[in-house]
Amino acid sequence: MQSDSVIQRETLLLWIGQSSSFRKRCIMKRNIFASLLAVAVLSLSTVNSFAAEAGVLGLKPSANQGAQSSNDTTNKDVSGIVYDTGKYQYPAQQLIAENRQFDKYDWRLFQRFDNQELMYNEWAAVMNFNVTEYSQNVYHDNADGTTTRFFDFRESSLKYFEVEMIGSSGKKIYSSDNKLRFRRNDEVNTYIPISLNIGVYTKPENCFPFGTEIIVPGSHDHNWNINPLGLYQEKFWFNVLNGSLTPEESALYDANYGKAVDPIKLYYPNRAIYVSGWCLSDIAQKMKLINSCFKDENPENCSAYVYSVHKMLQSMSSIKKLN
Repeated sequence: MQSDSVIQRETLLLWIGQSSSFRKRCIMKRNIFASLLAVAVLSLSTVNSFAAEAGVLGLKPSANQGAQSSNDTTNKDVSGIVYDTGKYQYPAQQLIAENRQFDKYDWRLFQRFDNQELMYNEWAAVMNFNVTEYSQNVYHDNADGTTTRFFDFRESSLKYFEVEMIGSSGKKIYSSDNKLRFRRNDEVNTYIPISLNIGVYTKPENCFPFGTEIIVPGSHDHNWNINPLGLYQEKFWFNVLNGSLTPEESALYDANYGKAVDPIKLYYPNRAIYVSGWCLSDIAQKMKLINSCFKDENPENCSAYVYSVHKMLQSMSSIKKLN
């Protein structure tokens, strides 16, 4: 009999393969619809309904990276601070060193003073996450049975895997096989922890917004009620790729974001790579929700808290379970 981890692994790989197959079919439709379509955008009504339903508001920038001080009052103990750009590399580094309270989900506090590049590993760490590179095509099988994946920067691959696509809704999006995978630190679910994916691009103009994909491992509560491996995404973004939009959603999609949204360069050695700032805020919002389900980091309670994440996502009308 297969172990739960093997079953979860095979389920996840099957879903990834099906998703990749659909993307290939979408690309073949690109030329047919290209003359009819506006550029891909974010549905503000959907995002706002998600924020309201989840009990959170959209994240706001909290540090003016072009200046030496901040007057933003949304972060505790940060208002009016003067940053020492000679001693520290990015705002949060100074705030942590001085033991100040601040919004750890605000990724702009982790942009470097010198070049605005995002220190994404450091940002993930303060939220109790870690970051790995992901591509379907470049990987190493480890002796312990796990797989380590890497970005795929081969030019022959980029011609296909970083490309404009047409979803079933008729909307243009930009797809990338290269992703950052934010994984919650977890001593129990070591093979498939809670993970959230965000697309990575080699050109800033490709940084179109797209809703976060969330992977939640199988778990049980303290009464042994079980929830299997779950793959989740906001219904709006699922429908952009795989379904259809209402006239109102379509109009908003076409009207507001006909270009890359807030391209942010990552702090990454020897390569210029980018993500959408909109996507960073989206993933931060969801990590905040996920962390709210964890009352402590006791491994004995981990499965029950992961179970709570499943129940929270399944209770939200704006979220679709993909598997």
